[in-house]
Amino acid sequence: MDKIAKQKLNVIMLVDKSKSMQGKRIGQVNQALKEIKQHLIDMQDENTNVDFALSIIPFSTEAEFLNNQLSTEVQDFDFCDIKGGGWSNLHLAYQKLATLLKKQSQGGIMADFGGIAPIILLMTDGHPTKYPLKEEMNLLNSLPWFNVALRYGVAIELKDEKTHRVLKDFVGDNGDVIDCVNADTLKKIIQIVVLTASKVQSKTTGVKQQSKKQQIRQCVQQGLQEVDDWEW
Repeated sequence: MDKIAKQKLNVIMLVDKSKSMQGKRIGQVNQALKEIKQHLIDMQDENTNVDFALSIIPFSTEAEFLNNQLSTEVQDFDFCDIKGGGWSNLHLAYQKLATLLKKQSQGGIMADFGGIAPIILLMTDGHPTKYPLKEEMNLLNSLPWFNVALRYGVAIELKDEKTHRVLKDFVGDNGDVIDCVNADTLKKIIQIVVLTASKVQSKTTGVKQQSKKQQIRQCVQQGLQEVDDWEW
């Protein structure tokens, strides 16, 4: 009966896989995603409120859904390494994200009635090919599920102020932009954001969304401050 009563918490990740991500950076992302799966399964087993589902959108010259699946229940998620190469067409990833954030009856993955606000993580190491992204951001901002989503951006060894602006526009007031100044810490940063946000979001049902966002942001910031000796 618990299984039937559970709601779905969608964890969505937009992953830059352009040429500049090749090597250590994409390797850190791949390792993080592999380990996140098992952590979320363990968290789900201990939680009577939610089931987790993963959506991964790698983007470079093209944007795609990993495994050609819009959303996969975490226990069924079959991860394969993401390989780097190509341009950084972030605008195409935004278009894919907009598809996800529609109601199920409209071809998306979000609940038609009720539901839990999704967690969205965007990670990139460079300037998007198309800039600015006004049209795509207008599309996302028109979607109710985007407006309530908890959103984080990870700037990977990034010194480009324009791209920081892109990330800040993406997260808005619903999250934070995190600077990963050394790719060696990227795996930990991804895991802290995704797992901390998922844990708090799934265990605080009945709490007002704004209060929940503040709680999640505080917990994530605390985890990031301890990144050097963090263990999950």
